[in-house]
Amino acid sequence: MRTGAAMEKVAPKCTKIPDNVILDDGLDEDEAVLTALSNNSAFQATLAQLGMAGGDAKQATLLANPQFLTYLPAGAKEGQYTLFAPIESYLLRPIRVDVANREYRRVGEQLVQNGLNLSRDVRVAYVDWALAQRQADLAAEAKSIRDSILQLTTKRLDKGDISELETIAAKVDSLNAKASLGVQRNAVNIAEARVATLIGLPELGQPLLPGPLPVPMLPAQSEEELVQQAIASRPDLQAAKWSVAAARQRSSLSRWLWLRLDGVLDVRSGNNYTRTGTGLRFDIPIFNRNQGGIMRADWERNAAQHNHDAISDQITQDVRTAYRQLQQAYKNLTILRDDVEPALVEALGIAQKGYEDGGADYLLVLQTTTQYLTARGQLLDQQAACCRALAELERSVGRPVIAPISGPAITSNVIEFSGLNENLMREHLELSETN
Repeated sequence: MRTGAAMEKVAPKCTKIPDNVILDDGLDEDEAVLTALSNNSAFQATLAQLGMAGGDAKQATLLANPQFLTYLPAGAKEGQYTLFAPIESYLLRPIRVDVANREYRRVGEQLVQNGLNLSRDVRVAYVDWALAQRQADLAAEAKSIRDSILQLTTKRLDKGDISELETIAAKVDSLNAKASLGVQRNAVNIAEARVATLIGLPELGQPLLPGPLPVPMLPAQSEEELVQQAIASRPDLQAAKWSVAAARQRSSLSRWLWLRLDGVLDVRSGNNYTRTGTGLRFDIPIFNRNQGGIMRADWERNAAQHNHDAISDQITQDVRTAYRQLQQAYKNLTILRDDVEPALVEALGIAQKGYEDGGADYLLVLQTTTQYLTARGQLLDQQAACCRALAELERSVGRPVIAPISGPAITSNVIEFSGLNENLMREHLELSETN
C-alpha cells in the first residue's frame, strides 16, 4: 500500500476499530492512519464513485435494444410487423467500452490519491495533537520549576536574605505558569477532537491518548530522485493520464455520434399470404454531423492534456517544497538538540544552585529559566515541523520515502479493500489493459 496501511469497507453509520489497533495503550500515528482509512466518512463516501464508474463501464458493454413496430390487421388492412436492429450500436461499442474503462481507471487512481491526502491530513493532525501533549508536559515542567523557585524565594524571605517585594515576581511567574498549563491542556483536548473526527471516531466514548512525537528522519533519496519517483507514481498524475486517454477516445467517438444505422426486417401478412423483406434505415448527415459535439470533445481533450501538465508541474513543486522544508526543520532541530539544549540545561542548574546558595539574584534565574523553557518549546516545534514536512513529502511523492525503495516504480495502483465490487474492478481493469 502507498500509505503503508490497508483499509476495510465499513457500512454507513458504523465504525470499526481495525483488529491490530489497540486504543487502550495509546494511539500511534500508523494506527490513526489505519483507523481513518476504514472509518472516515468523507473518504468512504468517495469510494462510491468507484462503484458508479464501474456501473458506467458495465453499461458501456451493453448493446442498444432492438425496436419492434407492429400494425394489427383490421378489416381489409393487412398486418405489418417490423423489427429494427441498431447496427451502429455494434460498430461503436468498442470505443464506448474504451472510454468507460479509461474513466474507471481514472476514478480508481483518484481514489488512491484521496487516500494519500487523508493519510497526510491525519498525520499532520496527529503531530499537532502529540505536540500539544508534549507542550502540556513542558508547561507542567515549567510550573514545577516556577514553583520550586517560589519555594526557594520563600525560604530566602524567611531567612531575611530578601525583601517581600522581591518575592512578588516569583509568585506572578508561578501563577502565569499555572494558567499556561491550563491553556495547553485545553489545546490537547481540541487537537484530540480533530484527530477523532478525522479517524471517524468522534463519539468513541473514551479518551484517546497520543503516543510520542514521531522521530524525525531524512529520506535517503535526493531531491531529484524523489521528484522522478513522484512523477512515476503519483496517483493523481496517473488519473490525469487516464483522463487524457478517455478524452482522446471521446474525441474519436464524437465523429460518429451522428450515425444511426438500423437493420430492418419487415413482415406483411394478409389472407392466405405472407411477405417478408429486409432493408436498412439510416440518417443522412446533411445538416447535423455533431459539429458542436466534435468541437467540445476536442477542447475537452485539450483541457485534459493541459490539466495533466499542470498536475505534473504541481507535483514537482510539492516535492521540492516539502523536501526543503524537511531539511531546514531537521537542521534547526539538530542545532537545538545537540548544542543549545545541553548548554541551557547546564546553565539552569548553575543558576538555580547559585540562587539557592544566595550567590545569584532572581533576575538571572528568571532569564536562564525562560531561555531553557523557550529552547525546549522550540525543540518541540522543530520536531513537529519535521514530522509535518515528512508527511507532506510522502504525500507529494505518493509513497513512503524513509525506507529505501526497491523494485520498479509503480505506475498504476488502486486502493485495496474488501466488500466493494472487487470482481467488477478486476474485470474492468483487465478490460482496460486489453483495450
